Amino acid sequence: MSTSELIFSAQRNSFRFGGPLLIAIGSIGCILNLMVFTKGTLRKSPCTICFVAVNIIDFIYFYTGLLITTLASGYDIDPSIRSVTFCRVRYYVGYVLSSWEASYIILAAIDRTLATSRNAATRKLSTRRLTSISVICIAVFWLLLHIHTLIYMQILQYGPSYFVCYYQPGTYTTIMAFYMVLVNGILPPLLMGILGLWTVRNIRRVNRGIHPDSLTNTGIMVIGRPRILRSKDQQLIRMLSMNIISYIVFKCPLTIFLVYTQITLNKEKSAEQNIIESSIVQLTYFWYYFDNGISCYTNLIVSKTFRTELKRILLNANRF
Repeated sequence: MSTSELIFSAQRNSFRFGGPLLIAIGSIGCILNLMVFTKGTLRKSPCTICFVAVNIIDFIYFYTGLLITTLASGYDIDPSIRSVTFCRVRYYVGYVLSSWEASYIILAAIDRTLATSRNAATRKLSTRRLTSISVICIAVFWLLLHIHTLIYMQILQYGPSYFVCYYQPGTYTTIMAFYMVLVNGILPPLLMGILGLWTVRNIRRVNRGIHPDSLTNTGIMVIGRPRILRSKDQQLIRMLSMNIISYIVFKCPLTIFLVYTQITLNKEKSAEQNIIESSIVQLTYFWYYFDNGISCYTNLIVSKTFRTELKRILLNANRF
């Protein structure tokens, strides 16, 4: 078996067997996340609004993105090459959902940066109302920005009985290639990383400013309340940090390969090389979807509050 056949077989089997499994595990994870983030103590935080939005997006993404890709790559069933309308809507929904996901994780990181600031006026900007307005504005922005895909996506023929739903050839393809690398690939993890480090710096500065002497001889019983709030904030920051790490680990390989594709765009390649690169792209897409399905399980690992809330919800459900 040649290298191209081996990689193609790996790509095909990944989607054929791994695709349905990832959809099932990811869907369950999204539902459990939503159960925790919409009930209990965590739901009152502005950051949780972003988590709820991300999990709704991930759930939809499994059935509008991964399911269709699984059918196409694993079972040779691709509706997007039979209907130009389906082709365009598929890409439009995919672009919008991926942009929403990245934006809401960044918004959650901004909220945690504000909430951990030593400046009282800055902390006051971390509110559910402001976060809700931001979520709506971001949603509308990306819905409008990606309308071009409903016009310029085409079904292209690259060989006998070989059709692909792809960008309209020419300038549009070049623009979208750079857009994918910059806006969808480089900027989101860069902003997430910067905001994450900023939040860590804020936490360290706050911790250095806390002295045991300042917490004694107050005679006020509500002294424990700030500690409870800090504990909840720390749990949210841990979950957000894992979301950011997962995003970078699972999304960046696709960006790296897209950069490679642009660098070697004008290089002459053999038919086998093209098959290998096409299969690798599909494998990076499969890896890409892992991030959408594991957040519940990483939350269980890093957050005691999440584990407690989920256990309480499941026990209450068993009583009915």
